[in-house]
Amino acid sequence: MDGIKALLSELNGVIAVSQIDNKNKDAIVELENNYEKGGVIKLKNPGIRMVLQCDTVFAILKDASFRPPPGATVFMVEDQEIFNKKTDHLLKIKDKKYCIIGEELIGKKPPEDEEYMFISDDFILYPGRRKGRAKKTAYFLIPPIGFPELEAVKNTLKIENIISVSPSTMADDYIRKLCSFSLTEKFATILVGFNKAS
Repeated sequence: MDGIKALLSELNGVIAVSQIDNKNKDAIVELENNYEKGGVIKLKNPGIRMVLQCDTVFAILKDASFRPPPGATVFMVEDQEIFNKKTDHLLKIKDKKYCIIGEELIGKKPPEDEEYMFISDDFILYPGRRKGRAKKTAYFLIPPIGFPELEAVKNTLKIENIISVSPSTMADDYIRKLCSFSLTEKFATILVGFNKAS
């Protein structure tokens, strides 16, 4: 694992790297559970549960010069079971499907053939996807995303199922203290997990 830690540490924008041991994984999940229950706007972070089920998990402290994520790190969704008509706007995580009604714009432009509205500089909603269903529950969802630097060398490292995710503010604070990371708001943490190749 020292070689992987060194690889992560050498990436541009990475301030510090620390491995998360198994005894602290449950505490992080508990913090995420509490965060999800306490928000004014509902939020779910299935990605963090998936990453913490991996054999090996690293916490990375990064600054603004770290490369952009390879895809959207947050969506607004409805459960697909609730959304009762067929749609191309699906997000699938493991066996669960979600209808995307809003998304962060990472590496893409807004659609030219659909109505949308910005609710921040890089997040849009699709009001047409909510027509007739405004009373249905919608919520923010943080998905697991890839980690290209490890994907590129996974065969050499003999690892698989590589995922990364951003923790909530509560879990971020815990991780920083656990790993003796800086608490400055200029930095952010991500978790990266993977399994040994079978």
